[in-house]
Amino acid sequence: MSSSDSPVFTALYKQYQSQLISRITRLVGCRETAADLAQEAYIRLLGHRDLSNILSLSAYLFRIGHNLAMDHQRDPANKIEYLLLDETLPCPLLQPHEIVSLRQQCRLLLDTIASMPQGCRDVFLLRKIDGLSYSEISIRLNISEKTVQRRLVQAMLRCHRSMNQIVIR
Repeated sequence: MSSSDSPVFTALYKQYQSQLISRITRLVGCRETAADLAQEAYIRLLGHRDLSNILSLSAYLFRIGHNLAMDHQRDPANKIEYLLLDETLPCPLLQPHEIVSLRQQCRLLLDTIASMPQGCRDVFLLRKIDGLSYSEISIRLNISEKTVQRRLVQAMLRCHRSMNQIVIR
């Protein structure tokens, strides 16, 4: 029998697909992974040039599936590491009061930026948001680097004062 006997393989696929996936699932613990490995098993079986000395294609198919599952389990990239959580660690999710506080801080910062003089705001945004260097800002706004530095300091001081108001209240 050659691997090009598609009716035989089609029948084999229809008859054993769900059983093969179930058996591989028990080995790897994930139905989606098992379905992928079962598909790979069929592909490998189809890839054999001469299957005439194989007594049972179904048994051979299940052996290929088993071997693929074992290879999958041995691969360190597929290992799931279980970490013990320290019960004293705080919850990584923000608490409602923290969300409210952060929203207030963001609103205050945005209001502060919006209230800056145009020159300071432009320099601040080009530096802090766009990440441009002093010289790039200088060229873009057609001002000296010294003016860029002075305006950035003014903008940063405004932001700092605004954020300190929250702490003081």
